[in-house]
Amino acid sequence: MKAENLKPQANVVFALDIGTRTVVGVVGEQVEDAAGTGVFNMIDYVVEAHPKRAMIDGQIEDIRQVARIVSRVKEQLEERTSIKLERVSIAAAGRALKTKRLEVEFDVSDDTNAGITADKIRSMEIETIQNAAQELAAERGVTTPYYCVGYSVIGNSLDGYKMLSLEAHRGEKASVELIATFLPNVVVEGLYSVMDMCSLSVASLTLEPIAAMNAIIPREIRLINIALVDIGAGTSDIAVSKDGSIVAYAMATIAGDEITEEIIKTYFVDFDTAEAIKQSCCGGEDYTYRDIFGVERVITHEDFIAKIEASVDGLAETICDNILQANGGSSPAAVFLIGGGSLIKGLPQAVSGRLDIPIERVALGSNESLKSINTGGNVMGAEFVTPLGIAVTGVMNKGYDFSVITLNDKSIRIFNTNKITVFELLSMAGYKSAQILGRSGHSLAYFINGERKTIRGGGFEPAQVRLGDKQVSLSDKITGGDRIEFVPSVCGENAKITLKEALFPGSEAKADFSVPDDLGVTVNGVAIKAGEWDYLIQNLDKIETFIVVSDLDDDIGDGGEADGAKPFVSDVPDISVILNGEIVTLMKNEGDMPHTFLELLNYSDMDFENPKGEYVMLINNAPAGFSNELKDGDEAVLKWKEA
Repeated sequence: MKAENLKPQANVVFALDIGTRTVVGVVGEQVEDAAGTGVFNMIDYVVEAHPKRAMIDGQIEDIRQVARIVSRVKEQLEERTSIKLERVSIAAAGRALKTKRLEVEFDVSDDTNAGITADKIRSMEIETIQNAAQELAAERGVTTPYYCVGYSVIGNSLDGYKMLSLEAHRGEKASVELIATFLPNVVVEGLYSVMDMCSLSVASLTLEPIAAMNAIIPREIRLINIALVDIGAGTSDIAVSKDGSIVAYAMATIAGDEITEEIIKTYFVDFDTAEAIKQSCCGGEDYTYRDIFGVERVITHEDFIAKIEASVDGLAETICDNILQANGGSSPAAVFLIGGGSLIKGLPQAVSGRLDIPIERVALGSNESLKSINTGGNVMGAEFVTPLGIAVTGVMNKGYDFSVITLNDKSIRIFNTNKITVFELLSMAGYKSAQILGRSGHSLAYFINGERKTIRGGGFEPAQVRLGDKQVSLSDKITGGDRIEFVPSVCGENAKITLKEALFPGSEAKADFSVPDDLGVTVNGVAIKAGEWDYLIQNLDKIETFIVVSDLDDDIGDGGEADGAKPFVSDVPDISVILNGEIVTLMKNEGDMPHTFLELLNYSDMDFENPKGEYVMLINNAPAGFSNELKDGDEAVLKWKEA
């Protein structure tokens, strides 16, 4: 049919499963059934085998050959459905999939007003993903970029306590634990090159095990500990669900081809003949063939099953070892086997035995196991679960689409362009949180005669972001084709002060300033000598001052003290506040910096290393945070909520 006579694709979904042995195309659309439930209606499908090995272990090796097969599938579906197919949902194979599970701790003590914000949580998750990507690159010793194609948060904690959500909570240390999945650049570019050659734009990219999960294990079933194994020709991809989410991914570079290769060696046949023997005999039929010597032979399916039993057991052993590793060392409650390789006779029984779970809990994916999918009367076996799942994932908008955004004259291919913000783009490009969000210099705290003094770090210069000729914020949405200019933030300088400046404010401006001869000073118990007044105070240094009393002083006047020391008292003014009913005096901060609630921690008996739940912070009976300013006469409360 001519292209001009074809109907537009509109809401119809076109999905492709590009496998090692075949390419499967599925066309369908999402509708609502009588009960108002969303159902994916399959309209048609096409299966085309690769005439030669253009894919190795699920990864594209010959782009042009794969593009020819994809074009053939597309053209057949267009002819049969009268629909012009222009957008496609695809999936990446497991050989290239890399997974990292990582927990990272963050200082959230400055998030004190409204507690931890949603933006802060997103920032922590992005930084954890960046750390995972860096660890992955370091482990593999490569510089080729890996793209994060999805992640799941496993858990959060605040000050050592597990939290369902961190948002709006206050504390000192928060941690984020997540599992992130990555694909190397070569896989993504190979897939996109094939689609470009076929005049197809990618509407959605997902991972094969995620697609299969969406087809047969919906979210409500993921409370059960289930392992899904997609056994193709080159790889076996594994996903594990538990407690409502996907908690692990794994991949074994052993699959259906291992059995085919064993058939080649056992029966002296070529690859195509071995594939035909496997399909017929696993289906319960005898098979007549000619070996490489031209001799015609007949193999019964009983003899075939006996001959491949050891190979099937070896495949099951490798798959089960990977399942156990992904599941933390224990067997799952159930296993779903899908993909063409799962149809090998005896494999479910071997998996059942290896994992020591009942055979009825090792299921082959089929029409009966598909959830909210109508195949239109077509019998779809385990080999069709993944292509149908790719289509369903596209409908759910749970896949990842790629577009190119130009950042500082560098092209970056990104995921989910309909949702991405400037912040997410910069994170994907490798910028650190401090470069994006900025960071004030570290504060400096020290003690003079037991009184705590605090100097704030320098302020930072915020990042500058421009989209075209206008300035934009980090939360603004961007899309494919946009050009972004980014100038990183400049972090503030850390606070610093010399001993002389701390004891004699303003002395740095006086060239002729001299230290009193009778002043004695120790830092952390060590006496300061002449010429050491320019010592840079370190965080939490303890400084003591005293007046040196001479023998002559003892003889003068009445009531003079004996040899020794008198405390040296600075004339710096201070403020007094009431903390939990007790008066606390805070000496003036350097540079006339205002006093904050944070300084009161030094006068509180609260043990934050052993928290007792949530805490209450008030200034004059109003809710407060650590950064709230204190004034002379304020009444402050800091206590555990239950107290």
